[in-house]
Amino acid sequence: MATTTRPTTAAAGDELRGRFRDLLGAERIKLFSQRSTYVLLALAPVITVCGEWFTCSGVHLVGASAHTAYDPLRGSFNSGTWGCLMVGAGILGTLAMSSEYSSGLIRTTFLAVPNRRRVVLAKAAVVASVTSVAGLITAITSFITAQKILSGDRLGISISRPGVLQGFVASTAILPVCAVIGMAIGTLVRTPAAALFTAVLAPVLLGAVPSGGNQLTAALSNSAPQNAWNALTSLGTEWDNAGPFPPTALQSWTALAFWPLLTLLAALVVVRRRDV
Repeated sequence: MATTTRPTTAAAGDELRGRFRDLLGAERIKLFSQRSTYVLLALAPVITVCGEWFTCSGVHLVGASAHTAYDPLRGSFNSGTWGCLMVGAGILGTLAMSSEYSSGLIRTTFLAVPNRRRVVLAKAAVVASVTSVAGLITAITSFITAQKILSGDRLGISISRPGVLQGFVASTAILPVCAVIGMAIGTLVRTPAAALFTAVLAPVLLGAVPSGGNQLTAALSNSAPQNAWNALTSLGTEWDNAGPFPPTALQSWTALAFWPLLTLLAALVVVRRRDV
């Protein structure tokens, strides 16, 4: 009995792994079949170079006191530029799922793969991996562009300086974080227009919670992905103005991990129970 069960179990496990690899390949093809994917990925480095050049090239115009308090790490990962990139990553993730619902392709997918949670997990893995590569390239581009400009004003920093590597890793991670959140929202809302509206508006509203009122509102504000990223890409100078209740690095990393996991878990629960 044991000799026949073990090979059967092993074969079943190999088949499941093979099927999931095939599912990953199919989701990758579907993601890159959308023109918006190429547009968003191509625009990311361009927006970064233009944004960093615009913000860093005027540093020499500020006064001596502001020049001393300037945070070169925050300048290397400008919040305005990266805010646009976060929105773009969220849009990419949202369209990856909501476009399938609007086109009806999701019905074919669920017929081919009855286990809907595996489809969602495969899509999340593909979206996260693609945006992770994009995040790494964009973070490198952003840091190098800013340092070439800031070094002329004697504000250049090395990647080995304490806090700089943390900011670089956080900037690499924030794009897949936003993309997975957007994909989960696309699964929950399904309609592209409503999903895009939710994916763009929800982080804005969460990040707009005032952080200076009390510890509760500060904790809620600090838990927003963009605010957590802001804390991780800061050297804590006077220029940063972190407020009376600044988050710790552990709290910020926890926030970046919490939101994609929470929204993905909600998507896995809903997609199993709801009709297409």
